Amino acid sequence: MLCGYCKKNQATKTYEQIRKGKKESSYYCLDCYHKLFLDLDEGETGGLNACPYCGTTVAELKKRNLVGCANCYSTMQQAILPLVTKMQGSNQRHQGKSPYESQEEKVSRRLAELSALSEKYNAEKDYDSARE
Repeated sequence: MLCGYCKKNQATKTYEQIRKGKKESSYYCLDCYHKLFLDLDEGETGGLNACPYCGTTVAELKKRNLVGCANCYSTMQQAILPLVTKMQGSNQRHQGKSPYESQEEKVSRRLAELSALSEKYNAEKDYDSARE
């Protein structure tokens, strides 16, 4: 399919909008898409208000809290960092879940489990099960 603007290059980008309740799609080559829809004025992203690879704008990013592609992280870094800080509560590196930090912690957890079982059997006066 050819670009709807220059009618020369292969269309690789889709621009969709809703007019009078109907969805309209237009198809553009990458160059025409950049010329028509990406605002390259200085803005809060340090030069780009949209990702040059996928076309996700800063406004869309703030509205959806989703990036469009992996390149958005580098091209719109100034807009993304405040959103991540707001979501995670700090700008520290995300650590995720971690396994037991030491053998001592693992032993203390096992001891707490066994103590709870012992108390349970003593409360039920089930001494035979407690010996096993």
